[in-house]
Amino acid sequence: MLNEGGYHAIPKLTFPGGMLAGCSAGFLNVAKIKGSHNAMKTGMLAAEAIYEDFKKNDSELTGAELTNYETNVRSSWVADEMKATRNFKGGFDKGLWAGLAHGGLITHITKGREPWTFAHKKRDSETTETKDKHQEIVYPKPDGKLTFDLLTNL
Repeated sequence: MLNEGGYHAIPKLTFPGGMLAGCSAGFLNVAKIKGSHNAMKTGMLAAEAIYEDFKKNDSELTGAELTNYETNVRSSWVADEMKATRNFKGGFDKGLWAGLAHGGLITHITKGREPWTFAHKKRDSETTETKDKHQEIVYPKPDGKLTFDLLTNL
C-alpha cells in the first residue's frame, strides 16, 4: 500500500522522544511517483535536529520533542513540492480522463498556484477492503536454488 495522502494528510511530525520522516509521514509525491528523495531529505532534517539537540545538551539525548524538525520540514523544498501537487490525486475522483486533464493542468500550467484545494471525501481506511474479500496468495517455500541461480547469472 502506498501512503498517498499528500500535503493535507501530513501528520504532526514530532512527539517526545521521536519524529516521523519519509513514507511513515506520507511524503510520497503522487504526481511524480517520487518518495525516496523526500524520505531521504526528511531523514536528513531529522538527523540534523537530533544532532543540534545532542550538541546543545552536552552530548546527551534528552528525549525532548524536537519541534525544530517540523519547522525545518515545513520550510524545506519537500513541503513546497508536496504543496504544489496537493490537488493531483483529487482530480481522479471525477474519473481517469478528468484526472489526467486536471493533473496536466496543475503540473504544467498552474504548478501548485491554483486557488482551489480538493478536500478528501473519504478516509483511506474507508476505501481499503477487508481481507475476507480477497484470496490469500500462496507462495512456494524457498529452496535456495532460485537465489543461487540469480547470483551466478549476474
